[in-house]
Amino acid sequence: MSTVHRAAIIVLDLSAALVASGGLYDVFMPRLPSNLREICGGNQQAQVLVRALLRALGGCLIAIGIAVAILANGPVRDGQRWSLWLVLLLVVPSEGLNALGMRRVDSPYYVPIGFILLTVAGVIMAAATWPR
Repeated sequence: MSTVHRAAIIVLDLSAALVASGGLYDVFMPRLPSNLREICGGNQQAQVLVRALLRALGGCLIAIGIAVAILANGPVRDGQRWSLWLVLLLVVPSEGLNALGMRRVDSPYYVPIGFILLTVAGVIMAAATWPR
């Protein structure tokens, strides 16, 4: 395995860890951020609903992070091209929609965009090391 391919695996592992850690934050945050509390307008039922939806999103992001780590250290490492498409299929829509939703509620949407860019960089690095 080339140095670039090893670096690609490290980048994809980092991306997987960041996606999963973002999900862990959503699952275990102690209370709603102030911008979401403000949107709920003091309505306790709305706050409970938003917390539940954030936890559901977080659980999905944890699963996606784990799946990307498994793919990076299995099929991607072994040079199976389909696995790169699957990594992109997992990360780009999930973090893209996460960023869109975060932007709509004035949250730091650039974080999931950074995760997408990191993942795409890892995929490009891995694809560049495989024979055509």
